[in-house]
This record gives sequence, structure tokens and C-alpha cells, in this order.
Amino acid sequence: DLITLNLNIRQFVRDVIDACTDPALLRACWQARSSLAVLDPTGGSGAFLFAALNILEDLYDACLERMEWFLAEQHAAPPTDTRLADFRATLAEVDRHPNRRYFILKSIIVHNLYAVDIMEEAVEICKLRLFLKLVAQVARTEQIEPLPDIDFNIRAGNTLVGFVTREDVKTALEVEQRGGGAAQGRLVFGEEQSAIDRIEAQAKAIDKAFGDFRQLQTQLDAPPASLAAAKAGLKTKLAALDDELNRLLARQYGVKVEDAQAYRRWLASHKPFHWFVEFYGVLARGGFDAIVGNPPYVEYNKVNDKYEVRLSRTMDSGNLYAFVLERASAFISQNGRVGFIVPIALISVSETQSARTLLLQQFPMSWYSSYAIRPAKLFDGVEQRLTIW
Repeated sequence: DLITLNLNIRQFVRDVIDACTDPALLRACWQARSSLAVLDPTGGSGAFLFAALNILEDLYDACLERMEWFLAEQHAAPPTDTRLADFRATLAEVDRHPNRRYFILKSIIVHNLYAVDIMEEAVEICKLRLFLKLVAQVARTEQIEPLPDIDFNIRAGNTLVGFVTREDVKTALEVEQRGGGAAQGRLVFGEEQSAIDRIEAQAKAIDKAFGDFRQLQTQLDAPPASLAAAKAGLKTKLAALDDELNRLLARQYGVKVEDAQAYRRWLASHKPFHWFVEFYGVLARGGFDAIVGNPPYVEYNKVNDKYEVRLSRTMDSGNLYAFVLERASAFISQNGRVGFIVPIALISVSETQSARTLLLQQFPMSWYSSYAIRPAKLFDGVEQRLTIW
């Protein structure tokens, strides 16, 4: 039923676009697709991103087909008629690529898909799979374009460790954890207020640089040297701010950052990922539009000797998948949608009461579909009863 519902929703949107007679409506659909942000916070090798890619491809294609229909309907309009000039420009840009599907897939990969995973190998596999999907659309080797750079979309890091919001950074500046667990409270004024303002200004500058870089790489005639320079500049800015936030967070964890060896060990084990900076633009717009995934079903006591998670609402659930749900609730947009495959324990045992309470408070409209092991399993090889939330 859930699968049928998903297909019906997609078909409904497709029907709306196919029957559209108002160019303003089509224009709004096309503009909305460029800012739609889909995230898998534990992305692995990209299975859920590929599912999102397939859904969005159909809607991109519908928009382009309807643009052609509008231009055909207006074929008798004089050249000075600019009402559909943006449709002509978009279709002209499509024609500059090897084929329409290549243009659509490239656009989705660059503009819509985001993922984070703690394993760098998984991140590289995910990017490689997306590139192979793109290259497979090219019939001749001479048609191959420079592949889009998605290093800033598909990231390596620990989803559960790092600053999510400006308020998180502000709190860290107010109260810093010291060795032995003692805390010193500091009001945010003067130097501290200047620090949070400066950090946010840097995050905004990084987001602008990312936007410029993404726009540059969508231009077929962009000089490779310009792309390389833009990426290098962006990486330098991002690394500098990441280093400052890493040191701030490490002090919260009681790490003496002056001890270079201890600090490096903490970085290697915790792999902090600062959503506030890495995806500043998405969060500044209100958050991700869709968050999907299959988070790890791992008891926290199996990994807490490697890294420490500090969350406020689901810690007593004692499992990483519950922590991921709490994290996702922090950066989903007000009108966004979340979907995860998790153990059936989420809705059936007392230990996960805090996670259920969180979901009820954050997402009043929720659906659950649960699956047994026999006669068939939701995932081959996974001997566990699961729930799609």
C-alpha cells in the first residue's frame, strides 16, 4: 500500500504538469525542483539517493516536455515575445548536452541530492555509482563532458557528532566542557558575541562560494582552471572554519586541544560533521525537504568506546537508529517529509519510548508499516523484524 501511495503521488504530480495550461505554474514547478533538497544522513553506497533520483527524473522530464508544448503552442508568436524566453533558454541548455536524460540526471545529482556517511569508502562508492549512472547515458566517448563535482554534496563525517544549528555553536561558546567534566558558564557578550557573528558570517560566505562553484560547473564552457580555483578556494575556507568548530567541540568533550596527539585521536575517532557549516544554505532556507534512509541498527554500547554521542532526547533508547531519528528531526523543513527503515522495536518495546515520544511531538502525522521475517524478509540476509516509518 505504501508503494502504491508513493506511485500515486508521483503520478498525480506528473498529471498536474502534463495538463498544465498556465506557464506560471510550470515555471514554479521548474524553479522549485532546483532547490529541492533530499538527504540520506547515513547514506552508505547511495541506494536511497538512487531511489530519489528515479522519482525526480520523471518530474524533470515532465517539466521539459511541457515547456516544449508551450513553445509549440506559441510558435506563431513574434520573436519579440519574451513571455516564454526562459523556457527557450532552458531547452537550449538541454540541447548542449549529449541528450536530455544526461542533462536531467546531472541536474539532479548537482542540485538535489545530499548524503553523509561515517565511512569514507562508502562515500566514494556512492559518488562513483552516481558518476557511472551519468556516463552510461553517453553513446560515444567524444560526448563525455567533465563530470560534475559533488564532493560538497556527498560528505564523509559522523552524522551524530557536530554542530547542527547556530544555537548549538552559541551554547558551546557560552559553556565549554573542561577536563574532568567541570563546566564554566560564560555569558555571550563582547568577545563571545563577536565570535558567533563572525562564525555565521564565514558560514554564509562558504555557502555563497558553494553556490558559485555549483553554478560554474553546470556551465559547459567553464574553464577547468576556473573550476579548480573555485574548488580550492572553497575547500580552504571550509577547512579553516571546520578546524575552529572542531576545536570548540573538542573542548566540550573535555579534550585538551593543546595536546596535538590527543586532539588528533579525538578527530579520528569522532569524525565531527558540522551541519551548520557544511549545508548552511539548506538549513538557512528552513531545512531539507525530504530525509530518507536506513540508519544502522547498532547498540550504542557497541561503539561508545570509539566515539561519544551527546543528544538530549533519545539517549536512553540506546541504539544508533534512534539517535539518527532525533538528528533528522533537527534539520527537516517545516513542510518536509521523513522516511526511514528501522527495527520494529521502535514501536514495540519500552526502551524506545523516548524515540516514540519525539516522533509524536515532532511529526504528529506518522505512518508505520511493519514486516516479519517469515515467510519473507524486507531485506534479504537481514534476520530482523523491521518497520518503515
